[in-house]
Amino acid sequence: MLSLSCAVQTYEWGKIGEESEVMQLAVSGCHTLELDPSSPFAELWMGTHPSGPSVLREEQETYLSKYISEYPKCLGSASREAFGMSLPFLFKVLSIRKALSIQAHPTKEHAQLLHRQRPDLYKDPNHKPELAIALTPFEALLAFRPSVEIAAFVQGIPELLEIVGNECLSDLIAVSNPPSDQEDIASVAVKAAYERLMLSDSDKVSALVNRLQARLSEDNPDLEIILPQDHPINLSSVFQVYLRLAQEFPGDVGCFSLFFLNYIKLEPGQAVYLEPNLPHAYLSGDCIECMACSDNVVRAGLTPKFKDVECLLGMLQYDPRSVSDLIFPGTPRLIEGPTDDTLSESPRAQIISFTPPVEDFAVDKIVIPRSVQTLELLPIASASILLFVHGSGFLQRLPCSDSASNPSEVECFSDSVSLPAKPVARVHEVIHFNRGSVVFIGANVPCCVHHSLTPKSEDDDGPLLAFRAYANVEHRRPSVRPFNTETGEFLSD
Repeated sequence: MLSLSCAVQTYEWGKIGEESEVMQLAVSGCHTLELDPSSPFAELWMGTHPSGPSVLREEQETYLSKYISEYPKCLGSASREAFGMSLPFLFKVLSIRKALSIQAHPTKEHAQLLHRQRPDLYKDPNHKPELAIALTPFEALLAFRPSVEIAAFVQGIPELLEIVGNECLSDLIAVSNPPSDQEDIASVAVKAAYERLMLSDSDKVSALVNRLQARLSEDNPDLEIILPQDHPINLSSVFQVYLRLAQEFPGDVGCFSLFFLNYIKLEPGQAVYLEPNLPHAYLSGDCIECMACSDNVVRAGLTPKFKDVECLLGMLQYDPRSVSDLIFPGTPRLIEGPTDDTLSESPRAQIISFTPPVEDFAVDKIVIPRSVQTLELLPIASASILLFVHGSGFLQRLPCSDSASNPSEVECFSDSVSLPAKPVARVHEVIHFNRGSVVFIGANVPCCVHHSLTPKSEDDDGPLLAFRAYANVEHRRPSVRPFNTETGEFLSD
């Protein structure tokens, strides 16, 4: 186990100072002591990506990537076979004050092509599927709306109809309720309408964006948007989001994307999975994010940065989806608690595994109530990064045992021939943690979380909350064994 210091990104869209979850984690976890508290704290990066590499806390000149290169066994054989001698995922926390761009991420093959053609813009030859788990109420635009909703907005908003045109509107109306075996025809109509919007004259679009902003600022905007009963939408909320976007990005064509893409609000603990080519834009809130180790993004709106509009339009998934289809479910794993009847109604520890259909990453959400003081985390067959969001205590590495999924890969840090000839850092038996602490755990290493009995701060007076990212290279998901505080023993599986 290695304690990490991680990179903080101060992108302009981040929350300012103490309003930012990133800043709170960075300061409490001692990841930075030098940044101006009035700065935007946008992202905390945990991993080996060269744009924000983590370093070993006790060896500040030693990058995690160097440690991995000198001791590749820590990755686990399955991860090395799939991804070579590098960590395949990038783990983040995001704190968003201002909307991010309308964007999508390419497939692996497309990413390699873009990197060859424009390495100045697309610096990674890797795909970037993403998983976002809300820490606070979280807003986003994600995937194309059902065509019936897009048609209602185009028909009911004069400024949007002036750009998209009656022909595209007629096509959208015609495919609003396609037969189940012809649903692909809806994506054709959606693509045509969205391309008409995104490729329109920028001056005309800017004027119409501003005109709609003025209209929606009035007490009576004089709009008639008729939606089917089975597509309930809070139009007032949508219009408020539009006004916010138009203020943040005056005249930007991306403001109209609100009427094409699903507006989704996640509650803490809910997640979305962003597969390649899925259009999206994060609007506000704090989230955990995990992705393939890449920084590739193709943008086309809500940004002052380079807009590769034709590239984005050519790669997008235009299949309409509903909001309910976009929530990515985790698999809850209720932990068995002590058998003592007096404790039977006490809250129990829980992990929720978010396992996307890619090998690059998966994430476990770990919740340990105060009634559970000690919890063993069984070994995972790949390296993992553990972030403590709330709570304090210490993490203990347990002795290697035959229970490891591959004993030959166990990271046994005693005087052993498996150690590197010149260890690049001290490997801990015990790491004390608090809010914001980040720990790298080698493959097949069992460890135990000891929850502090005495909260260090008011923030600690509640359940421990942690997230663990790892390579998704085995079918058997990580599990945990609870500790019986009455007997002083771990309970059997």
